[in-house]
Amino acid sequence: MTRPFRLLGTAGLSAAALVLAACGGDGGAEKEAVNPALTKSEIKIGLIVSQTGASSSSSKSGADAALAWQRWVNSGQGIAGHPVKVIIKDDKSDGATATAAAKDLLADPQVLSISSEAANTEQPVAAALGGKDVPVIGATGYQTKIWTGYPNYFPTTPQAFPGSVLAQFAAAKAVGATKWASAYCAEVANCKEATTLHGPAARQVGLQLAGSVAVSTTAPNYTAECLRLKNQGADFIQIAVAPAAGRKLISDCTAQGYKGYFGATAGTVNAELTKAPNVKLAGGLQGFPWWTDDQPVKQFRDAMKKHSEDADYENPAATSVWTALEVTRKAAAGIGDQPSRKDIIAGLHKFKDEDLGGLLPQKMTYTEGKNGPAITCLWLYKLENGKFTSAPLSGPSGNSVAGGPLKTDCMSAPAGG
Repeated sequence: MTRPFRLLGTAGLSAAALVLAACGGDGGAEKEAVNPALTKSEIKIGLIVSQTGASSSSSKSGADAALAWQRWVNSGQGIAGHPVKVIIKDDKSDGATATAAAKDLLADPQVLSISSEAANTEQPVAAALGGKDVPVIGATGYQTKIWTGYPNYFPTTPQAFPGSVLAQFAAAKAVGATKWASAYCAEVANCKEATTLHGPAARQVGLQLAGSVAVSTTAPNYTAECLRLKNQGADFIQIAVAPAAGRKLISDCTAQGYKGYFGATAGTVNAELTKAPNVKLAGGLQGFPWWTDDQPVKQFRDAMKKHSEDADYENPAATSVWTALEVTRKAAAGIGDQPSRKDIIAGLHKFKDEDLGGLLPQKMTYTEGKNGPAITCLWLYKLENGKFTSAPLSGPSGNSVAGGPLKTDCMSAPAGG
């Protein structure tokens, strides 16, 4: 049995980990078909999502997934006979706006839970919601100290370290790469700090470190950087810059004859990169892979096509939000005629090794009186010739799916690492 991926000597690198991992109106306001049998009171669920602003390319699809989920649930049995409404708040990738959105949702007692697909504003949202009476259920969350720091936080996706960070190296191994390199943002000091991870992580998984180069997001081209990495023998280049710059990097390196993979993990897996011509990508997904034939994934696709047919749902932001809402639905399955936030929290505390048939990356147990658990598992993938496929390693799965595309791989570091 293969041991979980481990990285030694990583003390004090939480900021670097975050750099590597993640480089409002009311939802459903329009008319929709609601099952007339849903005669009980309406349940409200809040969603804070970056629909606009700097991080919108990584997050905005979550809003479309939420609306499709709402319409899908309301066309069926609702939640215990209640229709549901997702209240979507655009944080505009801005801390002050996110804080206001969080406080608005918290102040409405009919909002029984809140989810967040807004990586750039985790901290101000946590300042408003952490320790309060409302359950915060996923979706994407990178900061370990937040998602494992409050008893009302219920994570559903992997935090940055070790999961999303170490997946960058595990993915290179999974696709047969031998020399790992990185192109990282020159403008942010933490980007350079993150390079201290590269050597230990590459050696741990049996890769050579070809090198790392700083790139400016405003540079006219990346020809020189691409030639340097190509001449150093790199066959896997991790993209650690904003998506627009990453797409330009892919184009310039391909033009210089680079034929290897580019690395994209978590929030960087979005249309700006995945739609680049002739691109080869590999990395880790925090949300379940949308292309599989597993029943719960087919259910997701069918709902998206029927209830939000023009939406871009082929990304982990969409699947992460869907999973968070499905966790909410399961937690609320036994609620009565006058549901409360306490009812949702009580339902979450009934989760014991739950993985929603493979939609969660690992078996989840939420324990009353304890903070949210760390999530270290995720889905490895590759994109080649315009087609996504899963690329799991040979070790044990983090969820109940022992093999196949919903199998996850778990990253782990020693205590204190």
